[in-house]
Amino acid sequence: MSRYDWAIEDDDFGCSPLSSQEAAPVSYSKTINDPIHGHIKLDEDCMKVIDTVQFQRLRDLKQLGSAYFVFPGGAHNRFEHSIGVCHLAGVLIEHFRTNQPELGITNNDVKCVKLAGLCHDLGHGPFSHIFDNEFMKQARPGLEWTHEDASGAMLQYLVDDNPHVDINKEELEFIQDLINGKPRSDYPRAAKRFLFEIVANKRNSVDVDKFDYIQRDCHNVGIKTSLDALRLITFSRVIDNQICYYKGEAFNLYEMFHTRYRLFKTIYTHKVGKATEYMVSEALLAADKYLGISLSVDDMKRYVHLTDAIIKEIERSTAPELAESRHIIERIRTRDLYRFVDAVPIQLEHELKLREAVTPEAIIAHQCTGDGLTEKDVVIEWLKLGYAMKDKNPVDLIHFYQKYHPNVSFPIARQNVSALLPPLFEELTLRIFARDNQKRQKIQRAFRILYRNLQQSDAFDDGLQNLSGDSVLNPVDRRIGEGRASRGEEAGVGGVDGEDSDPDHSHDILATPVGTPSRPPARRLFGADPQATPVTSVASTPAASLKRQSNGLHATPSPLRPHQHLLQPCDSSLLPLNYSEVSSPARKKMRLDADTGVGSESALSEFQL
Repeated sequence: MSRYDWAIEDDDFGCSPLSSQEAAPVSYSKTINDPIHGHIKLDEDCMKVIDTVQFQRLRDLKQLGSAYFVFPGGAHNRFEHSIGVCHLAGVLIEHFRTNQPELGITNNDVKCVKLAGLCHDLGHGPFSHIFDNEFMKQARPGLEWTHEDASGAMLQYLVDDNPHVDINKEELEFIQDLINGKPRSDYPRAAKRFLFEIVANKRNSVDVDKFDYIQRDCHNVGIKTSLDALRLITFSRVIDNQICYYKGEAFNLYEMFHTRYRLFKTIYTHKVGKATEYMVSEALLAADKYLGISLSVDDMKRYVHLTDAIIKEIERSTAPELAESRHIIERIRTRDLYRFVDAVPIQLEHELKLREAVTPEAIIAHQCTGDGLTEKDVVIEWLKLGYAMKDKNPVDLIHFYQKYHPNVSFPIARQNVSALLPPLFEELTLRIFARDNQKRQKIQRAFRILYRNLQQSDAFDDGLQNLSGDSVLNPVDRRIGEGRASRGEEAGVGGVDGEDSDPDHSHDILATPVGTPSRPPARRLFGADPQATPVTSVASTPAASLKRQSNGLHATPSPLRPHQHLLQPCDSSLLPLNYSEVSSPARKKMRLDADTGVGSESALSEFQL
């Protein structure tokens, strides 16, 4: 007898009543512990979708795309975000069903809304928004394609490829419409318009997708947020077929949009992350002809295998057709990134003219002799940020209720919420990047010469002023003017000569020399100053006024006007005279030279930390 035989023959083995009882069938569900929402219960319908190749693909798509190269904590994926949106969508619709039974919400409505939250990001490509916003627009400029469209197509493929997923044709169309935020036709459930505001709210952009990614992204990158999604859900009601909120939540909604703006400003569009984004996009473009990456969106059977791992496939390949793409990816790995050069805020009324005037061609046309810049060295970004509804205030589009009249909705004006809320809800920033760090300072100098000429061009003198005829000054210019007036400073005109007196061109053209009289305060931002010295216009259009002279030097700028109609680049982004010696690559080279015995000890000591 073996040592295990006694256990088999023991009478106690079958004594438990459980051994003779058949288990009752239970629904297939799971409970997961989410760091944002706690314990989330996923029912059988959700689990059938989750346990598919199409949904598991989301594990390989970073939620923050290229921002992960800057923020190591941002390593979370679309997979957990989608589960979080599913959970919040279920909580919100169950809240409506419990507290407002007159809405007639059915079990099938709950099922489809939760599945819409679960599947809303199925169509994202590699590195999320890099794929739609950068790569696809350049790879196939004539194709109108969004990741929402791909999500609907991927969901169709998921249903066709997995017979066990219990979603019929009517439910599939309803879920696809919930993902897009609007019904495609007047089918019966289209009458419940509030259902289309839960996952993707096209009316005012307040939805559970935003609730989850704001909280999740803040948590992972280490930003504190006051957004409490469950509180907003608790104080929500459906009135007049739209989702409304208790009046006391108006300020919290402003805070939510401000947090979103903060995430875009500091995380999603971080200058290093954006530089990496351009590199990833260009690496994919360089590999597209050989790999057919952009064509995969036409076939979900191919697209399902397209994830962030595409750059690893390119790196592993030895095909000569991918050499350029591999080189760009190697630069990312070794942190030899494209470099941020300069930035200047743009007044929205000048956007169209500046887009025409500020181009890579115009910037290199203002380079100094011997700089050797080409158009490929310069990357221009027109960065628009706001409160998710372009220049509109999204809270103006939200209706509220009060406890004494819970079935009557009304808007709340911004002034009635707080006097300190922003008056504008969209900003535009012009940012310049360099593909070669060694040319970073040369590009900055050329850009600032170009922008200085734009400051003096009549093409931007629109004569705009307020209705009362008073001067339109920004707060900074106003404070500067008041400060100078209080000190009794004499009004003078600051400027520089057309010739570059610095032989190595290391002095910035916009720096004001010591002893130069201060520029007087602006009397009128856009209008002409009757006491100003007449200035000859360079040309009638921005493009024509910035043509470079044939002698290889930048055009001689006109005397600086006593009013500034364009905002200026900030000194905080101005590179030092010895930038090429103190930049990070230079430090690495100096240490490498020291290790190999190259270079003098005195030169090395200057750069030691």
